[in-house]
Amino acid sequence: MKLGYKITKNNNQIEIQRNTKETKIIVILNNIKNKKLNVETNLEFLNHMIETLAWNANLNIGVKIDTNTKLRHPIAEDAGITLGRGFLEFYKIKIKNGIEGNGFSRGIIDEAYSDTAISIEGRSYCFIEIPYFENVEDVNNFDLKAFLEGFTQGCRCTLQIRSNGKDPHHTWEAVFRSLGQAIRKALKSNNWRKNTIIGLKGTLE
Repeated sequence: MKLGYKITKNNNQIEIQRNTKETKIIVILNNIKNKKLNVETNLEFLNHMIETLAWNANLNIGVKIDTNTKLRHPIAEDAGITLGRGFLEFYKIKIKNGIEGNGFSRGIIDEAYSDTAISIEGRSYCFIEIPYFENVEDVNNFDLKAFLEGFTQGCRCTLQIRSNGKDPHHTWEAVFRSLGQAIRKALKSNNWRKNTIIGLKGTLE
């Protein structure tokens, strides 16, 4: 098996495959209306969170994992890295016509809320402030943080998240709602920024 990325893209869709010795992950990402894709990471709550992100971002995200490990951490981390790289490639397509490149949103569900800011400009930095919960359904805080940190690495973005809540399911769902909404704003059209990024250096490289 050849290690690394295999990327296929057109104006509406990115398909990216990332192979390591632990996991083979395929991510499909598009904004074709009414074309829901399946998310299958072997971790039910992570599936739910990726679907939540997709719905709030107005995107379709498909994930398929083939792995010989039962360890949750590499599954979550590798899924995040691959999805992040998919978003980066999708961003590169959209930037030709000009998009915002950054976004901020507050996600809420019942007692929980999350403030998320994202800026896609070739700078990988992740800050997460969230109440500690040992487990959330079939994953734990560290698995979900590993996913978001992996996403940041793959997307080469700055991601800052500050959240609060009493119920672990609600708290993390607020995080992924706000992340999806922030991504939707970052992908919003802005003709002023054709072929350039939000930063003054003007390039992701």
